[in-house]
Amino acid sequence: MSRRIAVTMGDPAGIGPEVLTGALRRFRGSRGVSFFVIGDLCILRRYGFRESAHVRLCDMGHAGLRKLKPGKASCEGGRAAYRYLQEAVRMIRQGHVDALVTAPVSKEILRPVGFRWSGQTEFLANALGSRQVEMAFFSSRLRVVLATRHISLKAAARAVTRQRIVSCGSMMFDFLRRRLRLAAPRIAVCGLNPHAGEGGLFGDEELVHIAPAVKQLNRSCRGAFIGPLPPDAVFHQAWHGAYDLVMAMYHDQGLVPFKMTEFSSGVHLTVGLPVVRTSPVHGTAYDLAGLGRADCGSMFAALRAAKDLSRPCRSKTS
Repeated sequence: MSRRIAVTMGDPAGIGPEVLTGALRRFRGSRGVSFFVIGDLCILRRYGFRESAHVRLCDMGHAGLRKLKPGKASCEGGRAAYRYLQEAVRMIRQGHVDALVTAPVSKEILRPVGFRWSGQTEFLANALGSRQVEMAFFSSRLRVVLATRHISLKAAARAVTRQRIVSCGSMMFDFLRRRLRLAAPRIAVCGLNPHAGEGGLFGDEELVHIAPAVKQLNRSCRGAFIGPLPPDAVFHQAWHGAYDLVMAMYHDQGLVPFKMTEFSSGVHLTVGLPVVRTSPVHGTAYDLAGLGRADCGSMFAALRAAKDLSRPCRSKTS
């Protein structure tokens, strides 16, 4: 049965429309998938977008976007990007699609138009009734999940608790076994501090929170977790195959090494939603918009991952 995948265009002034169009061209002739693009034809046609047997457009008809210049953020563009997400949620709730791919948006531009969430991940979790979601990043060589997400570094240090690590680890262990069919996943857990605290010399979060969480996880997850490990070494080891997943304690601890090596092929994956949701790992990149230099590799990887990981729905999502 063919997968039905909704794809939002993202910020009309960013590189989303361009990389989306380029990525869909690479899918021409692909069987077993249908893409439903949620966006505006007046923007997409600038980049040569065309419908086909497996690509259909849900044109939202924002006439005011015709004068929008690439790279120039605006409230009009923010409102349009917000509406694309709302339409995607409607399609998911009604059971019309099996997966969602979201192009980049600007949180700064969304805020003035009434978007009160810290990102698309949090909006989708709220809209689709998911009590827990995890932000993960996958490529063919490296997988990372973030124990804390879009909060300050100071707040992240307080948020690294035993309960939080156990909750994140349990969900990811289940995902790796159920979706990726890894019978015995190996999951590395980073320390929060340099050298994983060096036995309490550089901080006690490892002793108080992280090590007890790893011990608790291993009682229920077949000894799958290793750590806390020094963050400056674990990503090199994982990239060379030592681990199936790395749990980073805060945003940049996980994403700096991931984007350094996997920027053109990596995928953001939201775990815990009722449908598979992926997105490219880059942002709106206003400085590249309209110049024809944007790399569509991560968007293509996001489309491919949505197809590979999703399963055809047979009933409506409540």
